[in-house]
Amino acid sequence: MSNDGKGQPRLLISVIDEDPLRARSDVRELLAEALQTDPAAFLCVPSAGPSVSTDKGGDVLEAVGLVLSAGSLAAACVQVWLAKVPQRTIVATRPDGATLRITGREAREDDERLERFLAEGSLPPGGSSAHGSPGQGGDTPATG
Repeated sequence: MSNDGKGQPRLLISVIDEDPLRARSDVRELLAEALQTDPAAFLCVPSAGPSVSTDKGGDVLEAVGLVLSAGSLAAACVQVWLAKVPQRTIVATRPDGATLRITGREAREDDERLERFLAEGSLPPGGSSAHGSPGQGGDTPATG
């Protein structure tokens, strides 16, 4: 993740959905809400590269992203937006490369999970944390 030009680290929120039209609609809805608290938020258009595999073995047709200021009130906006629909899934990527995959259902059950993830500086060795284990909605280090 890059900085926003003012020294603020940027956070990438990817909306994961097998229906690219629904993903784009969801991310535009999220952007509209995030702009109220983070005027510098913007859409991150997916590349034309190969699709990404999901934990369930299927391909995600498209991951549409939103970039916003890490640690801003916009992160709370993401949490509220996510919790509205249990089937929504996002992947939050911190500037240090750590990721958190979370669904709307999980956001409802633990309304501070995303906030705690964003507040953490980096992951402990092994890539797991108190929030869950890799592959089960927990924090995982980014792989490249």
